[in-house]
Amino acid sequence: MNERLMFRDAEREGILTKNPLYSSGVIIAPAAAACTSFYSGAILAAVFTAVTFVTIALCSFVPRKIVYTFRIILYTVVASLVYVPVHLFFMSGEVLSQMYLAVGIYAPLLITNSLITLRTETKFYRLARPYMLKLAAFYVIGYDLALLTFGGIRGFLSTGTVLGIKVLPFSIPIFSTLFGGFILLAAVSAAFRWFLQIISGAYKEQP
Repeated sequence: MNERLMFRDAEREGILTKNPLYSSGVIIAPAAAACTSFYSGAILAAVFTAVTFVTIALCSFVPRKIVYTFRIILYTVVASLVYVPVHLFFMSGEVLSQMYLAVGIYAPLLITNSLITLRTETKFYRLARPYMLKLAAFYVIGYDLALLTFGGIRGFLSTGTVLGIKVLPFSIPIFSTLFGGFILLAAVSAAFRWFLQIISGAYKEQP
């Protein structure tokens, strides 16, 4: 498989066919509980990107000879250490810190996300490191895009506004609650999978 095809496969898998949030249904708690707007989605996406990709890259050098249980513990420890400068960065400014604190415990909760604790062992670290890093990057990008779109849709429906501008003559405040978040996430994920099925059908029809 040449470099271009590997890049396209990684891009398609990480962002579309196995999108961590919409297709695979993992790491849903931060999205349903704290991703209530585009801005909160951006905060969660930034934390997720820094912690997850850096941790995966660093832990790819951990020897496979170490017992599986200790490797998972080590991954979590590394993620915790990576999170420290991320936390300090978001607490460095008044506006940024307010947005960061608004997502509460769900920012540090990303330290134990399944891309670090599970997918690394079952998929990423079974691949050659260059391709593994590309694939991990696209998984991260896929989750980030899912957070941003979900946060934007949720904020739009729950407040009727876009970037503070009133657009809808009505709002659905229940979507800002935890219950509403899970319901909306299920609906958006179903729509995303339906969209993928349409795309897959279009690909099959091509000669």
